[in-house]
Amino acid sequence: MLSFEVEPISHEFGFGSPPWDSLYPNPNENPTRNSSGSDGPDPVDERRRRRMVSNRESARRSRIRKQRHLEGLRLQSARLRSENRELASRLAAVRHHCLFFRQDNHRLRSESTVLHRRLSEIRSFLLLHQIQRLSSAVCGGGPAFASGSAIAGSSIIA
Repeated sequence: MLSFEVEPISHEFGFGSPPWDSLYPNPNENPTRNSSGSDGPDPVDERRRRRMVSNRESARRSRIRKQRHLEGLRLQSARLRSENRELASRLAAVRHHCLFFRQDNHRLRSESTVLHRRLSEIRSFLLLHQIQRLSSAVCGGGPAFASGSAIAGSSIIA
């Protein structure tokens, strides 16, 4: 069987007493009493107390700065979300218009193709009609030939 010996606890700082005991003096002790026996406060204790007060104030200011910064970030986040929604809405509208213009462009191209074809047919008809007129004038062709080409031409134009 193993046996362990426990060493006695030393009462020096850090051994046997919590570290915060030295930071927060006991209110029942007389803080003005020092080792020299004078009535004034110990300069080391006074510096420690001022440093603690200064550190607390610095921590408070730091927390306030952090809160302000966090609030600024929240406001910026809300503003950016709103701007993002607006941009998404505008993008959807632009995409809708783009689709509309593509469809309209496709329709206009088809219509242009049909109109070019009709124009080509009309030009061919007019050229044929002019050739027939010249041919009938030279050969003495009758009105029956001319009326047949007029009927064909009217069907092309319509």
